Amino acid sequence: GSTVNMNIMGWIYSRVQDLLGYAGPSTLGLALLIGGVTCLFSLSCALILAYLDRRAEKLLCKEQGKTGEVIKLTDVKDFSLSLWLIFVICVCYYAAVFPFIGLGKVFFIEKFRFSPQEASAINSIVYIISAPMSPVFGLLVDKVGKNIIWVLCAVLSTLASHILLAFTFWNPWIAMCLLGVAYSLLACALWPMVAFVVPEHQLGTAYGL
Repeated sequence: GSTVNMNIMGWIYSRVQDLLGYAGPSTLGLALLIGGVTCLFSLSCALILAYLDRRAEKLLCKEQGKTGEVIKLTDVKDFSLSLWLIFVICVCYYAAVFPFIGLGKVFFIEKFRFSPQEASAINSIVYIISAPMSPVFGLLVDKVGKNIIWVLCAVLSTLASHILLAFTFWNPWIAMCLLGVAYSLLACALWPMVAFVVPEHQLGTAYGL
């Protein structure tokens, strides 16, 4: 969804501008209205899915197989230091990725003189890479284990990517592809670690946080 938004919304705005014959609040408003309609469509699909899931629970008696994962905020006081460190890694890592992607289009236009279309394309490559690489890395981590080592590799690769983008004029596609690989690897290695350090009955609360 993010990839489609980065690469399509600019094109939609241009088409609306051509249709109306001028650029202004009406053009922007109509483009945003189209985006809002797609969000409503997504919401409708989610509501339908929720209904079908609830119906399947009744027909298949899924409630009998529940695992006992209950969300209780009082469990927070019992969380171990290891789990809190996982939370810190998660927050700090994604704080270094998502804000950059949010502002990346302007960065690539200003520093590398990319066109808006080129900037949108390179800015979305992180998500494009993560789609096929996530199952591959997931299988690799499951087979090899050593999640901490993979997390460390992902963090160092992300740091290298940011250094290349900030302090060099190398082809930015190299750094962004590296960032996409690291982004996928960290998700596959870090998130399963929660289940290693939390009792089963607290997993719902831990993953919720």
